[in-house]
Amino acid sequence: MKTNPFSPSSPSIPGMFAGRFDEIIAIEKILLQTRANKGHGFLLLGQRGIGKTSLLNFLKYQAEGSIETVEETLNFLVIEIDITKDTNQYTLIRKIETALKRKLAKTEKTKKLFSDIWGFIGRVEAGGFKINTSKDSDSELLFEDFSYSMADTLNRITNKNSTSIFEASYDGILLIIDEADNASKELQLGSFVKLLTERLQKEGTQQLMIGISGLPKTKEILVESHPSSLRIFEELFLDRLNDQDVRYVLKRVMEHCEVLNQETTELPKESEDLLVKLSEGFPHFIHQYGYCAFDLSDGKSISVANVIDGAFGRNGAIEKIGDKYYRDDYYNKIKVDSYRQVLSIMAEKLDDWVSKKFIKGKFKGSETTLNNALTALRTRGIILTKEGSQGTYRLQDKGFAWWIVMNHEKDQKKQQSV
Repeated sequence: MKTNPFSPSSPSIPGMFAGRFDEIIAIEKILLQTRANKGHGFLLLGQRGIGKTSLLNFLKYQAEGSIETVEETLNFLVIEIDITKDTNQYTLIRKIETALKRKLAKTEKTKKLFSDIWGFIGRVEAGGFKINTSKDSDSELLFEDFSYSMADTLNRITNKNSTSIFEASYDGILLIIDEADNASKELQLGSFVKLLTERLQKEGTQQLMIGISGLPKTKEILVESHPSSLRIFEELFLDRLNDQDVRYVLKRVMEHCEVLNQETTELPKESEDLLVKLSEGFPHFIHQYGYCAFDLSDGKSISVANVIDGAFGRNGAIEKIGDKYYRDDYYNKIKVDSYRQVLSIMAEKLDDWVSKKFIKGKFKGSETTLNNALTALRTRGIILTKEGSQGTYRLQDKGFAWWIVMNHEKDQKKQQSV
């Protein structure tokens, strides 16, 4: 049995940088600017499955020096933070402190120094501080202590004129904040990063580079928290790969397959064309459809039948993609059947633009209910609105439409069997 070369569950996959050259170069430039004490950040936006995490992994290795940039090798201290809906400013500060401590406090001497610089954390915990219930003045003092501790840490690890007591010297710190679309209003993420950057500037150090990644709505979250927060970021939007880039990814995977199994597996042109069409330019989809197709093949060649059965069959790629990306939107974000009825009507047109008139002609309910459904689906980011055209909507991708149709058919079969 051959090992499957497709990796839908891993962010580090063959061909994962296809079509991302411009974004990589843009972030390389920001890294070099940060090293020169002229740091700012980047805002990496894109839909689910578009490859944000894979690109962040590459940038992490590049910043750390494991992978060279176009011109040279860098040496940044990289810390990675994930945000959940429960993250507040205190827990975010603790996450950053914990990540720094893990990287810098490795000996008794460095542990003591780190404790001296970040001692305010211990005082806060000893006092039973809870940011959600404390006075605004206490929250401000916590942020002040955090900012000064970050400035002291940066100054110590980036000073090239003396030996760092932390026994290591760096070009700066790269702070990666992923899943930023989960940020709550209480976190005030935009205000947090904007004020931190300004405070570090006043302390004379700008060797902190902040990289924030999330769904497109992350931009709105930052602006709502602080209208000027976007000024400190270079905005990078990851779009779908074009067909040529998708074919390059498939080529790299099949080359990896030969190395992995010491034997060639053929991907005929017809099968490749179908995988390109199904994936819709989403890197994760390429690997999920490919994985399921390879799994059904004889290991010598991936046929068109393998691709079709792997995509639409029981426990196939569409079902797996749907469970990961669509199920929450369809069942948890909306609790009303009439809203799901709108999605089912739109799914008839896949991801083409659909007019409200078309939806209304098939909708079983009042116009008020329809209006409420469309408003809710737009607000929750489940459907997209066409710019400059009132009353025109579409689903985010064909995969969502296929999953809705398959799911609707399953529900009907269940009802008929009762």
